[in-house]
Amino acid sequence: SRIGREKVCEGCPGREMCLQFSGQDAEQKYIDIRMNAVKRKILVLSGKGGVGKSSIACNLAIALTRLSKKVGVADLDICGPSVPSMMGVDGGKIISTSYGWQPLTSPHGGVKVMSVGSLLEDQDLAVVWRGPRKTAVVKRFLKDTFWGRLDYLIFDILDLLT
Repeated sequence: SRIGREKVCEGCPGREMCLQFSGQDAEQKYIDIRMNAVKRKILVLSGKGGVGKSSIACNLAIALTRLSKKVGVADLDICGPSVPSMMGVDGGKIISTSYGWQPLTSPHGGVKVMSVGSLLEDQDLAVVWRGPRKTAVVKRFLKDTFWGRLDYLIFDILDLLT
């Protein structure tokens, strides 16, 4: 990796931090294995909350299943997970198997759904995670969820500014 080693990095006050963290992430190979089973990944994101990212992600997933595609939705909107209720799997609990977390299956076209909302004991609880904790949850979703082979995996991404 060339992070922190480029000519433009000379004199940057953050260079040492970049050099420190520029090595290969130990979990990256497991993330790659999971994501290689997915043909196409689609990110639905915005810099602002409340603009309909979850609605777009869910409607797109259902539309793709109507084209006979195998689809999953990863609800990474950690602070306000609404995908489970939109996809008809609210109240369902994620099961941990020897292959990893098993996503819930939506009655709307059989879309596989993974959401932090399905991991909480009380789905009405507010979740406010920032920084490393939020990053760790996203990595767990990528590394530990057993999606199987999918044509599309749609990510409902949390607000970029949170």
